[in-house]
Amino acid sequence: MNMNISKALKEKNRITGRISKLQGQVSKYNRYKKDSVREFSSKEILKSLQEEWAFLIDIKSKIAKANVGIADKLIQLTEAKAELSFWNTLNNIGPSEEVVAETKYVNGSYASVDITMICDVTSKDVQTNIDRVQKLIEDLQDEIDDYNAKTKI
Repeated sequence: MNMNISKALKEKNRITGRISKLQGQVSKYNRYKKDSVREFSSKEILKSLQEEWAFLIDIKSKIAKANVGIADKLIQLTEAKAELSFWNTLNNIGPSEEVVAETKYVNGSYASVDITMICDVTSKDVQTNIDRVQKLIEDLQDEIDDYNAKTKI
């Protein structure tokens, strides 16, 4: 097999799709009525499925070996995506103070008590970080794409 990582990744995805299809066929055709005409043999499909799994293992192994030269970028990309997810889901209305009512058990009975909630991080801080991390992700992805296009497996 002589291809670059980009093509190998596409082929890996194709193999994964074929595996999914074959798994569905095994499940669908494995049970049938006795004395009926079968469209497919699950045992034959299983042979193809096992071959595809072997191809998948082989191509994933080759991709992993070829990615050694860019492993740090792949790790950075994964962590940058996790950071972006954090910033995108941060419950933020700051800076602010907000008084909310909480029910508390006070002197033998429940009572509504006002609590002041403070939010430190501003919406501007959040957007600045989203923009920074998004740029980092784009830059890393460009580097990885270039590497994948140039590196043979």
